Amino acid sequence: MGYGADLRRAWNLLWNPGKESKASMNISKALKFYYEIGVLGMVLYWIVGTLLIGAGLTIGSYYLPMMPYKPLISYIVFPLLVFSGIFYFLILIPIGIAIDALLYHIVGKYLLNAWNGNYDRTFAAVTFSEMPMVLFFWLVLIPFVRILVAIFAFWQVVILIIALATQQKTTRTNAFTAILATLILALLFAFMVMAFAVPYFLPYRLYHISSFGYPV
Repeated sequence: MGYGADLRRAWNLLWNPGKESKASMNISKALKFYYEIGVLGMVLYWIVGTLLIGAGLTIGSYYLPMMPYKPLISYIVFPLLVFSGIFYFLILIPIGIAIDALLYHIVGKYLLNAWNGNYDRTFAAVTFSEMPMVLFFWLVLIPFVRILVAIFAFWQVVILIIALATQQKTTRTNAFTAILATLILALLFAFMVMAFAVPYFLPYRLYHISSFGYPV
């Protein structure tokens, strides 16, 4: 499948995920599909960021003031823009896809018995669900518009439920239950880690305080 067909699939996934998520992909094909669209998302992110830097406007968390040293700040912010784009689109998201797919698959298949399909199908479903954020992540750079990213993040979850149900040939209720159970288990694990780790990082006297506020 060529780049044009993959680009159409990525776009159509936003509007008709039930149909477009039926494609069977192994991990290598899913990664190829992701990187084709991910590079486009990264370029859009760079273009919008560069235009904002040139105009001296707010870019993400960085503010470029209209002052004589603005060019110097631009030279600092532009490399950050390039690096953040490479790190987010080419490294962070693919790693996140692999980890998320693994967790969903363990919970859905082995704990809840919600499906019998292989890991490749779960990986493909998670990859499909990333398309809204990949194509529209550049919105985070624009003031007063970045709130739209929250809408795309919500739609990403909807696509994940539909794609996971389609790929694993299960119901959307089962897919939603597996995703929710994974989130709950992940939060419980995080709280357990924090509960065990906090005493080792807090100062001794701060941690050993009684309920009355006196050292114990």
